Amino acid sequence: MAVKSIVKVSELEGAKRLDAEYYQPKYLQAVSLLRGYPLLHKFVYKVIHPSEIKRAYEDKGFPFLLSQNVLENHLDFTQEVFIPTDVAAQIPKNKVEPGDVLMIRTGGIGKAAPYLGEPKNLYSSAHVLILKTKDISGSFLSTYFNTRYGKLVLQRGHYGALQPEIAPSYVRTVPIPRFDKHEESEIENKVREAHWSLQESKSLYLQAEQIVMDELAWDKLDLSQPKSYAISLSQAKNGSRIDAEHFQPKYEKLLNHVKKAGETRQIREFLDEPVSKGVTPDYIPDGEIVVVNSQHLGRYCLNFEATDRTTLAFWERNKRAQIKEHDVMIYATGAYVGRANPYLESARALAGVDLLLVRPNRECNPLYLSVYLNALPGIYQAEKFASGSGQRHIYPGDVKQFLVHLPSQELQKKVADLVLQSYQARKKAKALLEEAKRKVEEAIEEATGR
Repeated sequence: MAVKSIVKVSELEGAKRLDAEYYQPKYLQAVSLLRGYPLLHKFVYKVIHPSEIKRAYEDKGFPFLLSQNVLENHLDFTQEVFIPTDVAAQIPKNKVEPGDVLMIRTGGIGKAAPYLGEPKNLYSSAHVLILKTKDISGSFLSTYFNTRYGKLVLQRGHYGALQPEIAPSYVRTVPIPRFDKHEESEIENKVREAHWSLQESKSLYLQAEQIVMDELAWDKLDLSQPKSYAISLSQAKNGSRIDAEHFQPKYEKLLNHVKKAGETRQIREFLDEPVSKGVTPDYIPDGEIVVVNSQHLGRYCLNFEATDRTTLAFWERNKRAQIKEHDVMIYATGAYVGRANPYLESARALAGVDLLLVRPNRECNPLYLSVYLNALPGIYQAEKFASGSGQRHIYPGDVKQFLVHLPSQELQKKVADLVLQSYQARKKAKALLEEAKRKVEEAIEEATGR
């Protein structure tokens, strides 16, 4: 049903915006509700649009913030990239300081998060605005931006059809509600507590990973290799590969080391069902079914908040791609080939086309397997089997050949318990952030008598 919005000439904002999109009823209602509050420029001394840089990501250096790292009211570095120190020196205005608020400029417009000091030496990409705050808590400010009212006034300012953006000049004019100091401090404290829970989540996962690495005596493994090496024709035939990368000596060293650590199995030997591949879904923004793609798999956990959606009908038609609880999801195509996360959510979900699903039997705890594959023993094997030049791929037949060290069930459970504790800490953080957001919305509604 069409929605009409009739605006008086006197209410038009001059020559700045004359398009109907800007005067949608939902935006006008939000602006009306927030009328009388001071504007953002009173609480920031700068809204910085960071400098553009050529893609120069590395495995080490200074952490670099991408738009996908900015979630609702917190930063998520389950996908990490770094820039070299010499590149960072060329973009001083991209440096992020504690207390700043980071806001997505393109794509998920208006989504914002406070920077509380971790990770250190953080630099931002040009797709994120940096708000330098004054006389207001960055945690409170970002919480407001993520409420339904904050989102509406920010989304109202986007412009451009193909790649919508929001301008720093518009952001400075957004109304900002203020409450008494006790209310604002309570909201800030919830955001900080959520941040600590997220840090605890990461720490617990790293403990699980360290147990796996210690069990393999990883520190005793030497993966250095000569400048040249040769293999026999029979080895090439057995591997059905003739590329040099697949036969690097470090991979043979790795597999021999894993075998010496104790009992080992190829993944094919402990599967409940065959390794399955995801599908390309019909994407529906408000669909009932979660779609997990490779970009949602992180270094430590699944970025569930960023997942896409599809329909129930599509999910029902694609049973092989349906994700079950505790399935191990593997990144099959792209930059982080081999990355693995377990599915711990209760929501019904479907694997995207660039994911593989592994469902082990009782011999191998799936949460232990996810940590093993997501650590260097698994990542190196993914590199060994990956094929393709532009986009690297691994296939179900490759994953079935991965060699997995199987320690005692007790040790597997110890690793799995830490993964679950990590997940619970993350879940607690999300609940705290939702509570903080709800308090801001309720305070706005109470102040306006709604």
